[in-house]
Amino acid sequence: MRTSRNRELVRRENVCHAHVRFGRLCALTAILAALNSQPVWAEPSGLSLPIASYQDNAEYETIPPPEPRTYAAEDDLRSAIRSDPELAAVVREEAEMMLAAQLSGIPRPRYIPATSLVDLKGLEVYASRNHQSFPFSFYLNGFVQVRWFEFARSVTSWTASGPIKGNPGEPAAPTQYPVNNINVFEINRFFLTSEGYVSDERLRYSITLFGTTNNGNNSAIAPLGFAGWKFNDQVMMLGGVSFVAATREWGTSSRWVQGIDRSMANTFFRPSYSPGFEFKGKLLDGEFRYRGGVWNGIDGSRAGVNRSGTAMAWAGIVTWEPLGAYGPYYSDMEIHREPVVRLGCSGMHALTPTSQQSQTFSNPEDTLVRLSNGTPISAPGAIQANTVITKVRVQLATVDIGWKYKGTAINFEYYFRQLDDYSGQDIPKVTVPITPPTPVSVQAPSIFQQGGAGSVSFCLIPQRLGIYGRSGGVTGPNGSGQEYGGGFNFYPKNNRQTKFTFETLYYNRSPANNALYPYRAGYSGTAIQTQMLVMW
Repeated sequence: MRTSRNRELVRRENVCHAHVRFGRLCALTAILAALNSQPVWAEPSGLSLPIASYQDNAEYETIPPPEPRTYAAEDDLRSAIRSDPELAAVVREEAEMMLAAQLSGIPRPRYIPATSLVDLKGLEVYASRNHQSFPFSFYLNGFVQVRWFEFARSVTSWTASGPIKGNPGEPAAPTQYPVNNINVFEINRFFLTSEGYVSDERLRYSITLFGTTNNGNNSAIAPLGFAGWKFNDQVMMLGGVSFVAATREWGTSSRWVQGIDRSMANTFFRPSYSPGFEFKGKLLDGEFRYRGGVWNGIDGSRAGVNRSGTAMAWAGIVTWEPLGAYGPYYSDMEIHREPVVRLGCSGMHALTPTSQQSQTFSNPEDTLVRLSNGTPISAPGAIQANTVITKVRVQLATVDIGWKYKGTAINFEYYFRQLDDYSGQDIPKVTVPITPPTPVSVQAPSIFQQGGAGSVSFCLIPQRLGIYGRSGGVTGPNGSGQEYGGGFNFYPKNNRQTKFTFETLYYNRSPANNALYPYRAGYSGTAIQTQMLVMW
């Protein structure tokens, strides 16, 4: 008898717990349905609905149609969740559990797309799901940018402070170069990335192949990537080839910038990729983020182990988002219902060897230190007569701010750079036998350069169509340059993974130069570009 009574008590207790779990699931389902932007019920037809029929000819039992959906109730529910951190945490936890349960039922390989706040993960080829199996995951993702670029010149020539190719025998004097019209189709960038973890979920890896046809179809494919250890969300250390973290816009993927590509000011001031070692992480529940470290140089991926000297480049970026997650994008296609702000600053200190423009670049993003008229600082006679600058100290500081609210986004970054502590040599002479260059003392004064870039965008159709305008400039003792332009971004499938962009841009006396961008040193004119971006 006692055993039967105990079984009955256990059965009742299990039924009670089942009812509680069922009640919580119903409540959560109602909350998620209310938050969904699509209507849960169809419009009422005004007719009663039979729910069952019986053989005894009983009258049909009817239920009334649902009440029309009211967005006031949805807003009240959102407000209640946002004002109650504990309730918000419960809803988030339950939603994540339900999402994880749904994903676990999808057979691998499966695809994990980008969201409004995080980058895409891509194709999950394999990921270990239990502690009994060997810890390993393998994801594939990438993107391609196909671009048409036309440039109509407004001048026919420009003057550099010295011969920019630095060929032996060229006089070290101001040199005039033609400005050409441009009309090309190109695969501007393609990235193919594999990433994941191995032997431990904290041991992360990533390897990327990066290329372009802008330098010709025979251009080298540049390898990027890292191996790192993620202690937690607050600290991750990694080593490999990555971007030198010295400006906000340079630290933002070219997929997420406002228009076709990064600004003229950023192209002029930023460093490039380099092997190095860095730390990154998030603090205060993601409100504060940082990234910084030490790299071989501002474009150390080209120099390799035979680079000149032992000095390194030190750089870092810090970010504060006091009102909530800003997201990786410059536009507000997701329509923030509450304003969000991003404040940040970055900096770099590097004693770096210089390079001639004629030298072959292994990475398409490699850059040169230039004067504000577009002349490479390594051009013979650029800053001192009969002298080639072989090394320069570069000190860069930036401040940036971003704001988003109800489809409007404003982003601005300002740059300060000082060049000094030069090393140089005399200009090579054409002799037989060849006479090696001789180091010389450089007495040229330090050079201070500054500039900025800003953009404003408006979302016309959420996650579908947005327009923008942008402008910027660079100034220094050797001259100044400006740009003005705008265009639109169209997302064919209402997501960030496919984007068509049209942009018209006018720039005057460009100090920047890079084949991936519309900027050519010394050029003035109008650039018209269209681009299709596809991510997977």
